[in-house]
Formats: sequence, structure tokens, C-alpha cells
Amino acid sequence: RSVNTWNSEKNRWTYNNAQINVKCPSDGYNPVSPILAALNKTAPKLNTRDHFAYVQGYPDGTVKPAGSITRAEVAAILFRLMDADSRSLYYSTASGFRDVDSTKWYNTYVATLNNAGVITDSRTGYFRPNDAITRAELAAMLAQFAEKKSAAIYFSDVSAGYWAANAIALTANLGWINGYPDGTFGPQRNITRAETATMINRVLDRVPSEESHLLSRGVMQIWPDANPGDWFYLAMQEATNSHDYERNAKWAAADEQWTVLRETRDWKALEQ
Repeated sequence: RSVNTWNSEKNRWTYNNAQINVKCPSDGYNPVSPILAALNKTAPKLNTRDHFAYVQGYPDGTVKPAGSITRAEVAAILFRLMDADSRSLYYSTASGFRDVDSTKWYNTYVATLNNAGVITDSRTGYFRPNDAITRAELAAMLAQFAEKKSAAIYFSDVSAGYWAANAIALTANLGWINGYPDGTFGPQRNITRAETATMINRVLDRVPSEESHLLSRGVMQIWPDANPGDWFYLAMQEATNSHDYERNAKWAAADEQWTVLRETRDWKALEQ
């Protein structure tokens, strides 16, 4: 904006332009103007180019694929996986949730996703960071990254009036989530770490189809509780190993061949 004033000495209007300071990404990408993006109401996007590890193991060396994952942990994953422009545009440290203290490790993650409109199910003013996330809650978050905005509902246990009905239908229609053989979705069921990784990998088009597309077990980070033959093995390897990759035109569009491991990204640097 500008403030226009009449300069009687120069006999003309002068324009005092306001300066707008914006935070741009510092990771080498060419940013889209945050101001232009804000005016155009750009939807948040995820980084589908770089295959960084976004799941960490535990001190005992396990990755606990069957364990639950909290809402705060999912917020951390999605914050890290946002592309540089989106993370810069929506970056925030103030969410307003009554149970998200500014000193907590997850504060920036929750505040940024809330600012981006990714967190949509906390109308009571509470985020419940330490609660296990449900299948419906994860679908609601992932749906905010979709270009499509609606889809038909076809799960027998998801009514049209359910708060996450459209998000569930949309993410299912895109192939990001699956229901159960009996036609249900189980919206209130807590989702496991393995299921979370599987869904996020689909969103990111990070879905190697067979073990031979990975690197050797002597090179990769491996886990005693995620082994070849487990339904979640490929998904957990994809989620826990940073790597470069190639695509083969003969394969399905999302399939990939790993080429070399990459150093795990310094995620803390993104919080600054």
C-alpha cells in the first residue's frame, strides 16, 4: 500500500510506500512470492521431488510399525514434507490452541499447519497433540493437499453428515487411502505408524513396488521389526531412508529405483 501526500514545495504528490518483509526459503529453491501466493489463496503443497526420510526409529533400534502415532507426530511429518514455498508462506509459531504451549516441541508444526488450513478438526479450541490420530483425522489433513475438492462417498460406515465424509471420500478416490474388504473405512480407528507411512507415501508418489528397487540391506537403515515379507516393509523403508531415485518408463508412474542414500535432512533447521 502507499500513503499519498501533497508536497507544496515541489507542487506534486509524493508516495510513501510501505515495506513488506517476508520470510523466504533458505534451502536453495526459487520461491514463489509469498505475497502473490497469499493473494491467490494458494493451497499448501507437499514436496514430491525429494525423498527424505520422515520417520525416525526409537532408541532401542525398532521402528514400531504396529504402534500408534500421535496427532503431534503427524503434524511434524507434514510440516517437514511441505514444499519450501508453502512452508515459508504459512510458517507460524502461534496457533491459538489451548493445549499447544509455545514451548512444546510440536508448537511450530501445529501452528503452521493450522495457518495453512491443514488442521480442520479442532473447533473446540483444543488440538489434543498427544492423542493417537484416527483414520478420519489423517484423511482430513491429507485432503487439504489435494487439488480436487470433492468426491462421492462410498464407505458404508461414513454417512454424508460425518464431519470428515468429504475428506475420506476424496482421499479414497485419489488412491491415497483404502477401506476394508467389508466396505467399511473405520474412521474412528487409530491408525498405525505403518499405515500412516503407507498413506503418506501414496500421496507423495513414493511407492517402490518390490524389494529389488531398494538398495541392499547392508547399505540401508533396516529395522528388526520391519522385515522383507511384511506388508509394510517397502513403505517403512521408503519412510525411514533418505535416497535419490530414478523412474523407469516401463513401470507404473509412481514406481522408483533407488540409486544412492542421501544424508538425513536437518529438520530442526526448517523451524527457524
